[in-house]
Amino acid sequence: MPRISRPLLQLLARPPPLPRAIAPRPIPTGTVLQHTPLRLARPQFLPLFVPAVCTPSPVLASLQQLRYAKMGHEFQPSQRVRKRRHGFLARKKSLGGRKIIARRRAKGRKYLTY
Repeated sequence: MPRISRPLLQLLARPPPLPRAIAPRPIPTGTVLQHTPLRLARPQFLPLFVPAVCTPSPVLASLQQLRYAKMGHEFQPSQRVRKRRHGFLARKKSLGGRKIIARRRAKGRKYLTY
């Protein structure tokens, strides 16, 4: 299946623009004020209902959120990977990690890292 570029995907996901409202004509002085509703600007060559614009494309239908979808099997816990990423030695290697340990020490945490 071909990949869709991000700008094209954002363009497809954006809902169609709503018609713009046209302001009513100014009422001449000396006349009885009447309420004139706003008219919607619609090009004369377009029908009122365009099914191609209103129905989602097959690409969008496959990307929409599914309710009650099954959870994936992405998370496979491993003690070795967890300690390599978030363990004490990994934190001590970088400046940011040392700051994390210092903050947790200052707060009085019982466990500084994994």
